[in-house]
Amino acid sequence: MTEPTLLTVVALAWRESDHLEKCFKSLASLRARTGATTLIVLDDDADTATREIALRVADRVIELPFTNFSRQRNYGLDAATTEWVFFIDADERCTSDLSDEIQRVVSEVEHAAYQVPRRNILFGREIKHTGWWPDYQVRLLRRAYCRYDESIRVHERPTVNGSTGSLNAPLIHYNYNSWRQFATKQKAYAKLEARAQWDAGRRATARSLVGQPLRELKRRMIDYQGYKDGLLGLALSIAMSIYTLEVQRQLFRLRRKGTA
Repeated sequence: MTEPTLLTVVALAWRESDHLEKCFKSLASLRARTGATTLIVLDDDADTATREIALRVADRVIELPFTNFSRQRNYGLDAATTEWVFFIDADERCTSDLSDEIQRVVSEVEHAAYQVPRRNILFGREIKHTGWWPDYQVRLLRRAYCRYDESIRVHERPTVNGSTGSLNAPLIHYNYNSWRQFATKQKAYAKLEARAQWDAGRRATARSLVGQPLRELKRRMIDYQGYKDGLLGLALSIAMSIYTLEVQRQLFRLRRKGTA
């Protein structure tokens, strides 16, 4: 008698035609070990190529207007019918070792959720410091015990009713291919982050416009040992301090508008 499937793999996708098929090919080992079904929560603004790939590679595809990442993930949790959900992004790859670990822990049910380390590949190079390793992400969740706060619009993490364990095997994350791509995505994230901070009652000041970016530069280069990543570590540290400046700038704009 075949055992019931315990796991659904959920991927969020927008315009991911360069990555989506490779991502799902990397799930073959996990699906073979666990019998996992796959679900893509597709942004309704996705391009035709991404939509065609999604319909071909996934067991189910649901299109949903994008509000924020937390809402998309909650929708994935609600749409799944299994006890466990494993979230993967289109630009990530699941390794055979990670598949083995997931198979083991969904059977043991020791924790309500698990965080997974990520190996981040930026511009064709793995970044081992500067805040990009181990870069733990809570991705394996028991649906009944986890929920995302939809007021958190970006860099979301679930609220877990129970303990969270850690897996050893990493996801592989093909993060950015070019500085233009990096800048475009960080600018979009900064706008979402600023709105979330505004909603949480935080306000920008002239002091924070200077102090916050400098603190971020120090955090990336010194606390996270970005200097060990050489010139790229320095460049990424500067880029993230610019991101922090943009968040503060957006917050300052909201303050001037008197946004409710």
